[in-house]
Amino acid sequence: MEIRSRRNVEPVGMHQSLNVYCLVPKFSMYEETQNSYLELIDDFEVPAGQVCEPHYHNTHEYYFILEGNAIVQIEDEAKRVQPGDLIHIPPNKVHSIWPTGDKGVRAVAIAVGWQEPKGIGHIPAPLPRVAVTD
Repeated sequence: MEIRSRRNVEPVGMHQSLNVYCLVPKFSMYEETQNSYLELIDDFEVPAGQVCEPHYHNTHEYYFILEGNAIVQIEDEAKRVQPGDLIHIPPNKVHSIWPTGDKGVRAVAIAVGWQEPKGIGHIPAPLPRVAVTD
């Protein structure tokens, strides 16, 4: 699992006065997302002590962490995340997120996919916990 943030991406100067941190470089997902559509952009929270139900779906999903610290698990890999981190969840990979400590976690989810635009769009699935790496 790759986690991108301002901490590990060099800024690029654009538009005369902007420093842009390309968390997903322009055109880098072109082939992987051909014939897809923007499915959603959600602002979500997981309260302290709770866990997002493990699930999967046929989308490329990104979580951009806004507030709080958490653990994101994708299949057999779990990593600590913090505000400013961007996590890519590939299609059909079982994943979950849960806050650490006594605060919840708030993030933006962005999904690009091929699913029929109906129903709940995700399938609950088991996800045994694994050791967390940094």
